[in-house]
Amino acid sequence: MEDFKKAMEEISKSLQRMVEDLKEKKDYRLVEEGDEVRIEIDMPGLEPADIALSVTKDGTAVRAEGARGERKYSKYIRLPLKVDPSTVSALYRNGVLIVTAKKVKEEEIRVPVRG
Repeated sequence: MEDFKKAMEEISKSLQRMVEDLKEKKDYRLVEEGDEVRIEIDMPGLEPADIALSVTKDGTAVRAEGARGERKYSKYIRLPLKVDPSTVSALYRNGVLIVTAKKVKEEEIRVPVRG
């Protein structure tokens, strides 16, 4: 019985490592440069006309989809910051979709404290 318990613990640890590896596997890169952010998404084998790109109204997420023959991509990226959707531009080069946008500056509001 003890051997079975040890084997199950090893299987559980192995599965946990696999799940963590999958979470870390990203086919995109996010680069912040000054007041801009650049998202590079690997989507090889497509043409620019094959790609549909959208940004949420509040600038918190990007969705890129593309298909050509057997190649299909669908990527939803929740951004760790907000971008201005009206500033988004995209370029597809060498199998990489490059999305650039201006970051939205957080507004700080003074709140009076009463005593």
